[in-house]
Amino acid sequence: MTNTQKMVRLNLDLSPELNQILDELAKKIGTNKSDVLRQAITLMQIMVIAKEETKKLGVPEANQLIVNEIILSSEQQPKPHPLDTFMETFGTWEDTRTAEQIVDEIYSSRTVIDRNYSL
Repeated sequence: MTNTQKMVRLNLDLSPELNQILDELAKKIGTNKSDVLRQAITLMQIMVIAKEETKKLGVPEANQLIVNEIILSSEQQPKPHPLDTFMETFGTWEDTRTAEQIVDEIYSSRTVIDRNYSL
């Protein structure tokens, strides 16, 4: 990162367990916690892009067999927009009538109920 690029400071609350994992990861790769989080964000970005492109992200062994597949949990998967879900379920309105014909039919089907009428 060059001196001309501005950094954004982020405050993050972690459980003691997550903080310990972050410390251990930083030690294992010889860096600091900030770098671990930056790399984790990059990995998450790669994973989301792969998921959007209906690709799978895995961890292969030396012989190229996938030993672990990385899957986004349902909580992390982007939720479809309600309108998209509605349109997928019900489709679009199809009618050969004109708008005026539809309005005329609605008006002609109306009935008046006399609430004072008793049987």
